[in-house]
Amino acid sequence: MSGRKAINAKERLEHERFMAAALSYGLRAKGRTWPNPPVGAILTRDFGDGPVIVGQGATLPPGGSHAEVLAINEAGTHAKGATAYVTLEPCAHYGRTGPCARALVAAGVSRVVYGTADPNPSVAGRGKKILEEGGVEVIIGVLEKECRQAVRGHISRILNERPFVQLKMAVSNDGYIGKRGAGQVAISSPLSRKLVHAMRAQVDAIAVGIGTVIADDPELSCRLPGMTDYSPQPVVFDSKARIPLTSKLVKNAESNSLWVVIGERAPDGRVSALEREGVTVIVTDCLRNGKVCLDKALDALYMHGLSQIMVEGGAEFAHALLEQRLVDELMIFQGVTTVGSDGILPFGPDGLESLQDGYNRQMLRHVGEDLLWRYTPKERF
Repeated sequence: MSGRKAINAKERLEHERFMAAALSYGLRAKGRTWPNPPVGAILTRDFGDGPVIVGQGATLPPGGSHAEVLAINEAGTHAKGATAYVTLEPCAHYGRTGPCARALVAAGVSRVVYGTADPNPSVAGRGKKILEEGGVEVIIGVLEKECRQAVRGHISRILNERPFVQLKMAVSNDGYIGKRGAGQVAISSPLSRKLVHAMRAQVDAIAVGIGTVIADDPELSCRLPGMTDYSPQPVVFDSKARIPLTSKLVKNAESNSLWVVIGERAPDGRVSALEREGVTVIVTDCLRNGKVCLDKALDALYMHGLSQIMVEGGAEFAHALLEQRLVDELMIFQGVTTVGSDGILPFGPDGLESLQDGYNRQMLRHVGEDLLWRYTPKERF
């Protein structure tokens, strides 16, 4: 039997234990494999005292080996007769590397357990077919929800033809992101800000609107010790190419590979100046009310290979994304600070209460004195 076969409680517990290990290993690849999904793989063998891990792998950046091949290589001769735990259906097509499904068959793996099917038409069911035709037992759907969550950017690229959009904000205890005329206001705790930098390291890109660049001059990097190389791709939505050439993002364009998404009517002189500074300019031919069409802009980012982006500001940009139902997840850090009168709402004219009808809310954790809330659309994930 193969596929979603019936397994007893003991077998399921064993499969879930090793799939959890594969998931944990795959987390190491998040943010660094796009346009490929961040997959984790574990190979186990039973030498008489129960199964033990003999190989493990996490997908390398484009051009490098996939998780399954790394696990096979580490296992060496122990791969023959092993069970492979893979978070996503092994690929079946030739790209920069060969099909992982065929590599598993060639290595003599006897059983493959994978968490979720791959919706990519080049794979969808074909990986499973290659494995079965090669005499490999296949079990599907172990920790499926968790595995889908781990490769949600890949799923969004295939099904929605745009990256998964995570909107991150910090709000005060009374629901504001700042105070008019007060400049930057400390809303979240230092511990929350460190967690945000860790979150940045697990996404493909970080995006802001031009208003945030002009107001705050951000770096959009991961500034935890030793984590600079894990900084995501910075993206600025800037319909008229107004981003200052003196901004930190432009001044560091050669090292941070800055992308700026503009409208086709942006002044040629501004565009040329940005390109001379090493900025990659992405032009969209759709404008609404003088602003870049966000759905088309996300389509363009999908075409450039991005799978998951974190949006960090500002209120007008966030409101536009929410209004067009382009946000897949909100991560809201709620601090203990009270802003009071003249507070700035997080979504332009709207506060957090505007999310009640369309989003489910879950309190994820305490971060020092702060609370971290997760909002997800009621019809997705």
